[in-house]
Amino acid sequence: MDKTQLKQDLLRSLVIAIDGPAGSGKSTTTRLVAERLAYRQIDTGAMYRAITVKVIEHDLDPEDGERIGALAADTAISLERSPDGTMQVLLDGRDVTREIRSPEVTRLVSPVSAHPLVRKVMVREQRRMSEAGGVVLDGRDIGSVVLPHADVKAYMDASLEIRARRRLQELTEKGTRTSLEEVRKDIELRDQFDSSRVDSPLTTPVGAYVLNTTDLTIEQQVQQVISLAEARAAELAELIIQGRKKTPVEKIRPIYRFAHGLIMFFLKALWGIRIDRKIQHRYNENYIFVCNHKAFADPPLVGSSLSREVYFLAKAALFRNPLFGRLISTFNAIPLKRLAFDRSTIRKSMALLESGRSILLFPEGQRVFTEELGKPMSGVGYLAVKSGVPVFPMYVDGSNRLWDCLWRKRRLIIKHGRPLRLTDPSISRTATSDDYRRYSDTVMTSIQALKDEVERPVLA
Repeated sequence: MDKTQLKQDLLRSLVIAIDGPAGSGKSTTTRLVAERLAYRQIDTGAMYRAITVKVIEHDLDPEDGERIGALAADTAISLERSPDGTMQVLLDGRDVTREIRSPEVTRLVSPVSAHPLVRKVMVREQRRMSEAGGVVLDGRDIGSVVLPHADVKAYMDASLEIRARRRLQELTEKGTRTSLEEVRKDIELRDQFDSSRVDSPLTTPVGAYVLNTTDLTIEQQVQQVISLAEARAAELAELIIQGRKKTPVEKIRPIYRFAHGLIMFFLKALWGIRIDRKIQHRYNENYIFVCNHKAFADPPLVGSSLSREVYFLAKAALFRNPLFGRLISTFNAIPLKRLAFDRSTIRKSMALLESGRSILLFPEGQRVFTEELGKPMSGVGYLAVKSGVPVFPMYVDGSNRLWDCLWRKRRLIIKHGRPLRLTDPSISRTATSDDYRRYSDTVMTSIQALKDEVERPVLA
């Protein structure tokens, strides 16, 4: 397959995330991008509005997150394309396309959608709907929470006055009578609520392409997003073509290859390890591999699931024993002072990434013994943003209970995700410490998504 054909195939299978506040033009842009690229449109805002319709019909308190979460879990929402090309929102099989745009729903959708249980149900469904690719989604946390691995991330914004006028026109066309002042107040209130909520607040995803639509036509907005998609497809096509060749970066030293094969043999023979991979293509690029951390065995387990030689960031205490320190150094371990910003190790890691090497690190910084993932250190965000190297998330399950896995009471699983790429690499020149922290959170969210799939598999 030549590069042109490969690019076209990839262009048909990307995941595009468009975030932004109400009235920024994202819904219209999403619809038109979906039509131009023959993608499936997933209007996440419409899904939350549909739940809000049901909350109103059941006369539930919009602050009762537990009951609304249970209601959401027992609700079927689908987005269908009607014969005339418009999107229909079906709530338990009933068309509620017009109802979801009522003033009452608009007033209540923010508090309803802010409940963690509601968002958990909706996010799981949105991820399931996006699994096959060829989709474009719009919302307020798509690129940062719902789909951190989206191939293209755009954040659309506009002045409050423009957004209010756009929303008024949209409501008028749908037959809803209201005033510009009422719409402006509703948007201001929703902006404040969405930006300040604790769970998945409205924010610009780190590395997203920021598009100010105040002075842009709809056609210009659509074309910019399509151009971003075309550029990403061309980039991936080139990486795949180069990946078909053996590159110096991927050469593995004999001693590393021997240890890798030996560990994998025992993992398969004794523990029945299962490695789930989401991507089939071989890309000619290096990565920052990241994984959750449950046990001492994680570095060799996770490292053996990779088909390349990588460098490991390991806690400095492991090097106190000279013999053990020399052994792990032979297999590319680099000492790291935990719970601190180790400038020396960061500089060495950056040099490795710039030379085309890959590194493996555990963002939590230490083993986490609870079932919940720990908070990430900002170092992974710093390395990813400053270097521009994609982050490759993984999740390991069972490494802390190897005895149970040995007797097949539990499965040892390593799940590989999809690379996280910056849509706008120029962020590396302007990023702040807050950006590094937020990107580390996004990385951890991608690991959490893999954890959720292990616990409750996503069906294609």
